[in-house]
Amino acid sequence: MDLEWKIVDEHHQEVFIDQHVRGLLWITAAGFSFWHSYPNPAVDLSRVKTVEEAKKAVETALRMEEYKNPADTDK
Repeated sequence: MDLEWKIVDEHHQEVFIDQHVRGLLWITAAGFSFWHSYPNPAVDLSRVKTVEEAKKAVETALRMEEYKNPADTDK
């Protein structure tokens, strides 16, 4: 899995996996959030304090999702 981050502007960064956009990290005064679309996992960023922590949480969630067995989602 090839992960790459691209800065959109001072409040947004896109994450790409194998050159396909997988989501957008929002950076605001109130904290961080990750916009994603199905089948991307939800990412809880309520406890992160820095952009680097937020990016690491997003990357971890995306990597975990990659290794999930699709058959497990039906249970």
